[in-house]
Amino acid sequence: MTPEWTARLPAWKNDASNMSFFRFALRRAQLHCVRIALGHYENFFVLGPLTPLRFTPHLAALYAFSRYADDLADEITDDREGLKRLESWRQELRNTLEGHPSHRITKALECTVTRFHLPPQLLFDLLDAFQQDLKINRYDTFDTLRDYTRRSADPVGRLVLRIYGYNDPEMDVLSDFICTGLQLANFCQDVGDDARRNRIYIPLDECRRFEVDPVEILDCTPSPRLEGLLRFQIVRAYKYLLAGLPLAERLEGRLKMSVRLFALGGLQILDTLERDPLAVLHRRVRLNARQKIGALLTSFNRLKQFPMGEPKAPARPISEKQK
Repeated sequence: MTPEWTARLPAWKNDASNMSFFRFALRRAQLHCVRIALGHYENFFVLGPLTPLRFTPHLAALYAFSRYADDLADEITDDREGLKRLESWRQELRNTLEGHPSHRITKALECTVTRFHLPPQLLFDLLDAFQQDLKINRYDTFDTLRDYTRRSADPVGRLVLRIYGYNDPEMDVLSDFICTGLQLANFCQDVGDDARRNRIYIPLDECRRFEVDPVEILDCTPSPRLEGLLRFQIVRAYKYLLAGLPLAERLEGRLKMSVRLFALGGLQILDTLERDPLAVLHRRVRLNARQKIGALLTSFNRLKQFPMGEPKAPARPISEKQK
């Protein structure tokens, strides 16, 4: 541990007689987080060959913290019980920030937050988003959905930038484009799964513009109108990812390649979805190992940059007869 880190520990942890035990407990907590990060399927490599060893336990701590909260929101069928447990997890975060973690994940997180001076609000924003998932299952407009991704997705990128030593408002904005783009791609992947949980992450005003009844989404009923609506969502996610690509060229070392990898992975997912948008009604489209390796190899090359432009829905969506 660095002198700066140990100096900020509570007195009992900084006592020489307890330091050996504390280091051992911290290493065990960090190893637990690494196992969580490696044990869950994700579209993209959470930890991998592009992750510097010195950052591995800290990125794993962030992932494990979010994964635990996400599981509370998604895997508990009783929303009230889920909210109660998320509130307990929020209190655990408060205790951690005061130097009193009681969970293996937050013991690892305490080290990460202190060492890299991470803004606590970003962590609370993530918890706000998980709680929102249990309270809100429809979004009237894209603006309200974007407000959700500002808390569910954007904080992750900003926290990663801080761990790698970047603190630049312009880079934060580019990171937000990538993180929200990945979140939007995830929404496109999970249309069917979300419908089975009575959740719709497609703005309702856009459903009306494409003449799609939300019931059709919940029932996973395919139609040309729904296909057009899904393609519209795919295009928007594409544009968000493309808008964030300049971030990679402002980074250095392995993080540059990691950002390229994440962006390419998201674009590959969207390419796959675009070939058959209605497939997501019945299964979650995933990247296979070959696609992931291809994205990894391509990440070594400079990516093209595209201007950001919000896609516009047609004045009159394509009708059944026109199709």
